Amino acid sequence: MMTLNKKWILLLMIAILSLTACSSKNDAPATGSPAAEAEGKKTVVVSVMYVTPFLERAVQKFEELYPDIHIELKGNPLGSEGMIKMMTEMETEKYVQSVLTEAMSGKGADLIDMSNLPEDKLVDKQVLANLDELMESDSSFDKKQYYQNIFQSPQTSEGLYSMPVTLMLDMIVGNPELLKKGNVTIDEGTWTWDQLKDITKKLRAQEGEDLYAFVGIPPEMLMTYFLEDNYRQFVLSNQQADFDSDAFRALMQNIKAMYDEGLIKANEESQENEVRGSVGSGNRNKNSLFTYTLSNRAETLLTTLADSNSQMFQRPSISGQPQGWSYKSSNRFGINSKSNVQKEAWEFLKFMISEEVQSSDYLMGIPVHKDANKKKLQEAAQKLKATISDEKRLDERIEYAGNILEAAHPSFSIDKKIESIVQEEFESYMNGQKSADEVSKLIQNRVMTYLNE
Repeated sequence: MMTLNKKWILLLMIAILSLTACSSKNDAPATGSPAAEAEGKKTVVVSVMYVTPFLERAVQKFEELYPDIHIELKGNPLGSEGMIKMMTEMETEKYVQSVLTEAMSGKGADLIDMSNLPEDKLVDKQVLANLDELMESDSSFDKKQYYQNIFQSPQTSEGLYSMPVTLMLDMIVGNPELLKKGNVTIDEGTWTWDQLKDITKKLRAQEGEDLYAFVGIPPEMLMTYFLEDNYRQFVLSNQQADFDSDAFRALMQNIKAMYDEGLIKANEESQENEVRGSVGSGNRNKNSLFTYTLSNRAETLLTTLADSNSQMFQRPSISGQPQGWSYKSSNRFGINSKSNVQKEAWEFLKFMISEEVQSSDYLMGIPVHKDANKKKLQEAAQKLKATISDEKRLDERIEYAGNILEAAHPSFSIDKKIESIVQEEFESYMNGQKSADEVSKLIQNRVMTYLNE
C-alpha cells in the first residue's frame, strides 16, 4: 500500500535539502525544557518532521533577541554526518498519527508543522488556534509586508489556521517553439484540460506520435493535481465525502482517456527527467509539449521566467473558470489552541516570516515577505546577467514574478490519508481490474470510514 506518492516525496526532498542533525525524537512527549523552566524561561515546543539549518538558525537568532523564551525543536533524527535517513512510508504514517494523537489529546507541541497533517480534521476538532485573531491583536504585525494571499485559507472561510513560511509556485511550462509552429494561442486564464488535449492532438498530427502533452507524470500524480483543484467538490467541509458521484467517475474516465489515447506518457526514465525539471534544474524532456513545474526558490523562478525557450501557464481547469496561479508550501505552521504559550509561539512564527529571516540563504523556498523576495530576485538577476544581457527583460521578469506571487492562491491542503485511499483504488481502475462505478464506491466507503474515526 502506498501512503506517500512520488510527488510528496519530491516535496519532502525540497523541504529537507542540506539538513543537519537534530536532538530529539518524534514520539517524545512535549514537556518543554526543564533547564529553561528552571531559569524562568517559557518553552515553545515546535513539532516538525525534519529539523533544517534554516530552523536551527532561526531559533538561534530568536533566542538571542528573546532570552526569556526557549524554542525546542522536536523533529526526526538524521543519519550520520548530517545525511538524511528518509522515513519509510510506514514511519511517515506513524509520525503523522503520533502528532495527531498528541494534538487531539491536548498534549501536542505548541507550534506544529502542518505540511503532512490533515488540516480539515484538526480545524474540525478545534485543535488549531485562529491566527487571524492573533494577528489582529498584534499591533506590531504589518500584513502589507507580505503577499496577501498567504492570509487566505484554502480550507475554510472561517479563519486562518496555518501560515506558510515559504512558497513553491505551481506552473506549467510550455514549449513556445512548438506552440508557435502549431499556431496555438492559449488563454491561460480560461484554458481547459479539453483544450490541452486538443492542442496536443493537433501538434502530434504535425510533429509525430512521439510528442506528448506530458512525459513522466504517472496517473496517480495527475489524479492528485485534479484533486487539488476540485477537493471541496469531493471532500466537503462538514467531514462528508462525495466520491460516489458522476462527477468523480467522469474525472477518473477523463484521466484514463488521456493515457489510453497516448496523450500522456508515464515511463520511469522520462519521469526522472520530469522530476528534475520540477525542482528548477532546467531539464525538460524533448518529447514533452508541457512540463509541470514547482519553482521552489526565487532564483529558479526568475530563471524560468527569463528563459526565452519557455512559456509559463497556469494549470488548466476542468470547467474553464479562471483558477489563477497557485502555490504550495512545504513549511506551514499552525499553533495549538490548547498551548499555554500561544503568544510566544506566535512571536516565533512571526519571526520566521520577518524580512531578516526570510532573506536568509538557508531559506529553502520562495519568501512570503515581499521585500525579502525582491532582494533574492535581484540577486538572482545579477547572476543571470552573465548569460542574459537584456537587463530590461530581467527587470520586467522581476516585476512579473512579484505580480504572480501577489495574485497566487494557496493550493488546497489535501488530507494525505484521503489522497492515499484515492490513489490506491484508482490504480485498480487504471489497470482495468475494476470499473469506475466500483472504484468510486470503494473510495467513498473508505474515506467516510476514515472521516468518522
